[in-house]
Amino acid sequence: MLPTVSIYPGTSGWSYPAGYGKWNGVFYPKGRKVDELAYYAERFPAVEVNVTFYRLPSLETVRGWVERTPSSFLFSVKLFRKFTHPEFYAREEGLSPEITPEDVAGMRGVLDVLAARERLGAVLVQYADAFSQREENVAAVGRTLERFREYPLAVELRHSSWQNPRTQELLTAYRATRARIDEPFFSNLDEPSISPQPLSYWRLHGRNAAEWRQPKAGAHRYDYLYGEHELDELTQVIERHLQPHTRAFVFFNNHPGGQAVANAIQLASRLHLPLPYQKFANLSNTFPALRAITGEEGGQLGLI
Repeated sequence: MLPTVSIYPGTSGWSYPAGYGKWNGVFYPKGRKVDELAYYAERFPAVEVNVTFYRLPSLETVRGWVERTPSSFLFSVKLFRKFTHPEFYAREEGLSPEITPEDVAGMRGVLDVLAARERLGAVLVQYADAFSQREENVAAVGRTLERFREYPLAVELRHSSWQNPRTQELLTAYRATRARIDEPFFSNLDEPSISPQPLSYWRLHGRNAAEWRQPKAGAHRYDYLYGEHELDELTQVIERHLQPHTRAFVFFNNHPGGQAVANAIQLASRLHLPLPYQKFANLSNTFPALRAITGEEGGQLGLI
């Protein structure tokens, strides 16, 4: 591993309090109220914020995130869906998908609160897996990146039509990094790429092929635990593509049942990252393979 690279492992989101695959009683203590973000930030150095895709939080809420986490903790913020999924936004909200100055100002407001405190790690610009490289889509990407070009941008393009040099040229023009993705029917983890900024971005969604394209799968499509051999492969490919003087964010999105947490710990251990592994010891009740990393304590949730 390159000594000048800072690697930030973590998960996509930190709050899964109810429903299928909740984290309460697995990662968070059962039967005891905790500040989930503060609890998470005692254990991981960064998190990917997904709530901003669906709605923009108040600036007071964002300031609260900063105040409840260590000064070194970084946030990667997913761009509001109106910028990247206009048809989805219009269908769900029943509103016009046209971007207004107020939309841009609102998104910038959230980012600027974090940037002003040096807590903004990246802005994730995520497009749908059906979003192909047509001329109108290339233009749409350019407009969005232009609006936010002063921020560290990571762009998730999951359609195979973007696998060409033209994509790299587009992103380089706006100093944006292409996110490296792992999911059942698409992976660009090992593609050649030169980032125009000191940012590397990895999103690991799991490999649940049986559920991935089911129309009502919901969280079930992310129900997947990476195995030991798969984690070895991921470690090797990450190390192969690390660039000097770079921040590398590695987020697991296979969130049901805390699987993302378990896999993030396992990957961090393989990369020899200095996490407080003993603070994850209670996860070994659900994930016995973690005992070799976190210790043998186990016990009841809430004691660590």
